[in-house]
Amino acid sequence: MTDIQAEINTQRSVYQMDRLPINGTNNTSVAVRMSGSKKLHKKKRKCSDYVRKTIPSIDWLFLNYQWSEDLMEDTMAGVAVAVLNIPQGMGYSILGNVEPTVGLYMAVFPVLVYALFGTSRHMTMGVLSVVCLMTGKVVTTYATKGAEDDPTLGGYTAIQVATAVTLVAGLVQLLMYVFRLGLLSTVLSGTLISGFSASVAVVILTSQLKELLGVNVARRYGMMQVPYTFYDFFDRFHTINWATTTVSVITVTILLVYGKYLKERINSRLCMPLPIELIVTVFATVLFQVTTIAQDYNMDQMGEIKPGLPPFEVPPVQLFSAVFVDACVIAVVSYSLTMSLALLVSEKLKYSLDANQEMLAQGLCNVVSSFFSCLPCGASPSRSAAQKTIGGKTQMSSIVSAAIIVVVLLWIGVVFEPLPRCVLSSIIAVTLESVLLKALDFPEIWRKSKTDGIVWMVTYMTVVLLDAVFGMVVGVAMSLLFVFVKGVLTDVYVLGRLPNTDLYVRLDLYAVAVEIPYVKIVRYAGSLNVINRYTFKRKLIEATRDEDESMTDRPRSVVLDMAALQYVDEAGVKVLSESIESLVSDGYDVYLAAVPDSSLEYIRFNNDVKSVRFFPTVHDAVVYHQCRIENIQNSIHI
Repeated sequence: MTDIQAEINTQRSVYQMDRLPINGTNNTSVAVRMSGSKKLHKKKRKCSDYVRKTIPSIDWLFLNYQWSEDLMEDTMAGVAVAVLNIPQGMGYSILGNVEPTVGLYMAVFPVLVYALFGTSRHMTMGVLSVVCLMTGKVVTTYATKGAEDDPTLGGYTAIQVATAVTLVAGLVQLLMYVFRLGLLSTVLSGTLISGFSASVAVVILTSQLKELLGVNVARRYGMMQVPYTFYDFFDRFHTINWATTTVSVITVTILLVYGKYLKERINSRLCMPLPIELIVTVFATVLFQVTTIAQDYNMDQMGEIKPGLPPFEVPPVQLFSAVFVDACVIAVVSYSLTMSLALLVSEKLKYSLDANQEMLAQGLCNVVSSFFSCLPCGASPSRSAAQKTIGGKTQMSSIVSAAIIVVVLLWIGVVFEPLPRCVLSSIIAVTLESVLLKALDFPEIWRKSKTDGIVWMVTYMTVVLLDAVFGMVVGVAMSLLFVFVKGVLTDVYVLGRLPNTDLYVRLDLYAVAVEIPYVKIVRYAGSLNVINRYTFKRKLIEATRDEDESMTDRPRSVVLDMAALQYVDEAGVKVLSESIESLVSDGYDVYLAAVPDSSLEYIRFNNDVKSVRFFPTVHDAVVYHQCRIENIQNSIHI
């Protein structure tokens, strides 16, 4: 069996862009085309359409919900998510320096708000480790120690600072929604998020050493948190609580062994994933309830857990200005992480999301929940994955989950008071495993792109060595710097023709390519703007310099392949005109080929050199030049 050589044979006239009919006429005048074009009238939208767009739950819950088909699966998914929420909620509250019940509150209020306003079917809002850690730093900075127990001390309690951050973050997100700035989160690239998440996981794990090992040290926050924490840890290692360490090691070992060797085998036989974290939490609670181990070995326990739902309380307005910067960063980070997760799930399950509606939903989640003792919220990968895996179809599963957590808060939460805090810290440490291992992706990131590798490493090291907020700012600044640098860089290449084809490729890459006689074909890639205009002019002169002076008496042409032109401004067009005029004065005919539609009109009507011709492809320009030479030669012979 032999290979078949495919061929493309096309015969057509040579086209010039100025000769192509536009909108049914041969007149290329902008005014004529604008007057001759028909305006498309948008269909008027009713008020009810805007309401349904703003509150998506009207469609899926009240109009289109399949009660007989979806309710059972949504209920099972809601139970699974609620089971995960109990240990995660109480554990991540430790990161935020607030009471354990705050994490359970966050499994109710933001969850219900998102169910009404969100467009993702599988996101479950609540505690998010990164956000809780960033909020915990602000709480430590502005909260007055002991203010919860003794109101006469003045200042602000931890929950007051936390709710102030939550409200400001929510208001920032709502403001971004009003100005349609949901896409601003795209400045956080996948590489940046990977480096930030992996580094924050290191910070979180470091912050849990005190709870995991029972070392008597103060928790560090702010700049140089990780280095200072390790210094304190080694300096105070002699205060380690071996009972706490033993419980932590046993808990971590059980969770790791289950996750690596038993999880898939057991879950394949069950209708829903086995809630190993909750099982470990319940077992530890019972063990330390019926024994005096915690008291005998001075282990830190959860302590008093207040039953019931939180009261309505307005966050202190006086704190808004103090927490504003941190709240802005938290708003962007929480939205970006949640949105990236939502997009990943929606692409797999093939349904669409509205970025700005998601901004509205999360903003309302934070604003509403700030009045009910909640930290800023986000979507958890583990809880969202559980909801999707079990078969949850809609946000009804979130409503079911919130209802179960309400029951826990009202009647069951107090039973967790004897639970050692090291158990929850062990659960947090194990859930960070996959994020910590993202550091192993760095060699592959570096191999694919050096700039992405630099962004990843700078973000990672800045967060670990300095601070999470500062690291995010540095990472975003570096990403934008690389985008800016790449945007002003220019690439100019000389092209040659592949023999017997209409394909034109770089001469420096393809040895079989040949240069067309008397034609210099130059490809320009990049933007043409006020910053790089002189670089473009210099490189164009170098590329079109003719070393063979004997050819100056023959008709010569320069074809500028502009297919890769990204953007052109007024200064860029001016320099382009000057460059064309210089080439024309040197005896060249200049042709512009494949100019993108977005720049074609701007160049055509702002170009001072009217002798330039525009062609849809490089081959059209080359054939036109060859025909012109042939006509000149024929006229000489005649």
